This record gives sequence, structure tokens and C-alpha cells, in this order.
Amino acid sequence: MSRIKSGLGGTTRPIGPSKRGLRRLVGGLIAPQTHNVLAFRLAACSLLAILVVACGALPAARSGAQASPSAASSLQSASPRPGPTVISGSGQISPTPSASPLVTPSPPGHLPVVASTLGGHLAISCTGTIGDNDPVAIAFLHGQTYQVLRDYSDPAHPRSVCTFGLNVLPMEILDPHHVVVQAADLSGRYVIAVVELPSVTAYQLNVPVELAAVAPDWSQVLWFTSDFTTLHDSSDTSDVVIQRYPPPIGGRCGNADTDSRNGAFSRSSSYGYALQGVDIGHEYLNVVAGRSTVFAEAPPTGGWGPLFGPLMAVWSPLSDTLYYRKQGDLWRWTPTAGSVKFKAGINWIDPSVSPDGKYIVYTVRGSNGTPTVHLMDAATGNVLSQLGAGSRDVPFFLTNDLIWLHGDLSGCTGSVPTNYIYDLRDHTESPSVIDWVQATWPATSALGG
Repeated sequence: MSRIKSGLGGTTRPIGPSKRGLRRLVGGLIAPQTHNVLAFRLAACSLLAILVVACGALPAARSGAQASPSAASSLQSASPRPGPTVISGSGQISPTPSASPLVTPSPPGHLPVVASTLGGHLAISCTGTIGDNDPVAIAFLHGQTYQVLRDYSDPAHPRSVCTFGLNVLPMEILDPHHVVVQAADLSGRYVIAVVELPSVTAYQLNVPVELAAVAPDWSQVLWFTSDFTTLHDSSDTSDVVIQRYPPPIGGRCGNADTDSRNGAFSRSSSYGYALQGVDIGHEYLNVVAGRSTVFAEAPPTGGWGPLFGPLMAVWSPLSDTLYYRKQGDLWRWTPTAGSVKFKAGINWIDPSVSPDGKYIVYTVRGSNGTPTVHLMDAATGNVLSQLGAGSRDVPFFLTNDLIWLHGDLSGCTGSVPTNYIYDLRDHTESPSVIDWVQATWPATSALGG
């Protein structure tokens, strides 16, 4: 596999037509360490052009990615609390109303909503029904241009129930009926909205695109200023500064082994975390509850060093338990015990926790650069097995038994990798129609959930 220096502590990362590197650059997930989103994505477009010339045609699924300009660095002035905007994309399939939408409390709860500037151009279409507790995933299917919401209530026969079209980038799933998206409004400016599915009712948030997380109970939003020097916690009635960070020194490039989501709330919404790592080796972690920090990891004088600070954090789906890596080890934070070392000597990448909270699946990169996927007991930290026959990475739990695995490419062939579904019941893997997974629910992930 071709490799390039990342400039991040001497580490290297693979390049080629594999979606692993491309998703970090141009997918719906914003690289959290990128403080200039527009420049980063324009650079990604240049990389795409280079890869097309060097390696042949890229998968069609990537053509749905859109450039996303950076928003204003401060919260907009307060606006009267508007009603929701019901949007049906022009030329899209008409959505089928849900029999029992999962909304508690009534939307928009206490989210800092603003009068919508999206108009009638939010290109999301839905067909069929979505159960309140259905396992779902946002994914690119092979040969398709746009991402879909995939329902796994019948794992043997998953259904694509919604499609996210042009200029709509899904960011996280709050529950089967609500997703957070970044979308272009009528002026071409990118904004953040919570969208109810399948009705496509949109609640535009009064925050910049540098979003960390939206609480599933609609109580608050964590977000960064565009220069990533301040972390805010906002609701419909107040805005609280949670953390101020030193001005970035030089920023960083995207690194597939260290880039993860900016933050997330626990399923209970009682706690949220935010990761800020604009300067490599100077990563910050804040755990927030009651609109204030209850736990923090800040870089020591001189920085964390080559093993990095807190990265790749993920909540348990069933409890207020946060797992993350720091200094080459895994750590586990709970409200009662605080942060304790969970497992020594594992620098995990892209962890995902099963819906029942029993298992964690994650990637490790060998000294030769080859990624492999492993299964861990979430209670004990015991590593149970390696999954997949060969080079695999970016695992996502789709259900308690089924795990999507990205088949890593070697060489520069202009082709796409074969991706897999691994079945924990009989420990077999079979080819998958999914080219890329963006987020899952109720399974959690350091990438999206």
C-alpha cells in the first residue's frame, strides 16, 4: 500500500482509492481537528482529483459529498421561537407519515432553534415506516450516489427507508426518527438542523457548523467557535461558555487514525463530551453535565507527546460510561468512579459499542501499517478475538450480532475494496452491499451514532 507522511508526530497513513482516507476528508463527518472546514474540504477535492488520475475512477458513492463552508464563529442573536419547517425535497418521493414518532419532550424541546433559512430545498425523502426502537444506520450503498437511512429491524432483510440527497450531510442519529444534518440553505450557507423522519420536519439550530453534539432529549447543544478556541453549551434560553482553549498554533492535517467525532451525549442526555484537538499532541476532553464541566483532561506543559492525549471516545449505549484512549492506553470514565485505566497498551481506532453494551469492536494498526479489527468485552476489557480474514478496519455494530467491516485496499488499482458483514453468531463474514457507514443507532461509535 502506498503511504505518505502525515506530519503528525511522524506517523504515517495509507492513501489510495480506499474510502478510509476519503471519508475522513469529504464525508458527512467533519474532521474535528479541522478549524477551517472550507479549506479542508477544498484540499480534499484536490486530493480526489489526484487520486482519480493516479488510481482510476473513484466509487460513485463519494460524489454525493458536498463542500461545506465554515459558519460564523459566534452564536447568532436571539430569535423568537419559530415553528418547525416541514420540507419535502423537490422531485423526491413523498414521505410516509410515521404512526408513532419518538419525540420526548415535544420538539423542539429546549434546543436553540432559529427561523429556518432552508426554504423548501432540503433533499430528504422517506418511504415506509420506522419503528421507535429499530436499529438503524446511515450508509452509502454500493453504486448509489447518496446516503440512506437503513433499518435493521429485520436483519435478514434490511430496508432503506430514507435518502439524503444533494447538499444534505447527515452528522449523527439521535433516535430512529431524528437525525442531525448539515445542509445548504437558500443562500448556499451551511447550517445545522435536527430533522424528524419520515416527515422531514426540520428544526434549524442557532449554532455554527462546528457542532460537537446535540442532546437526544433536545435539552442542549455543545458547539465550538469556528476557530476552536471556545466550547459552548446552548439551549433555547441561555448560552454557557464551558471551556476556552489556547489559539491554535499551526492546526493539523486529517489523520485517519486519530480523527473522530467532536463529541456526543450519552443516551440518557445526562452527560456529554467534547474533544478538541486542533493542535496535535495538545488534545482536550471535557465531560459536561448540568451546563458545566464535571471532568476534564487538559494537555500538560509541553503537550501529550507522540502517544497523544484523549482521542476516539465512545459512550456505552446503556449507561453513562465513556471509553476513550490516551497515551497508548484505554480509559473508562463513569460519574461515580471518575476516570480509571481500563486496558493498557491498546491504541484503538474507531471503536463501536454493541446495542446491548456488552462488546466493543475496534481497529488497531500493526507496525507494518496493516489494520485489523478486534472484539473486546466491554465490562472486563478482555480481548476476545480478531474479526475478519485479513486486513479490516472501520467497524460498526449494526445489530448485536452483525458488524460491518471495511475491507482495506492494498496497492493502487483503481478498484474499490470488498466490504463485509461479520456475524458474531457463527463467526462468518460475507460481502456487504454497504460501501461506507456514517452513523448507527442504538449502537454507538467514535465516528457517528
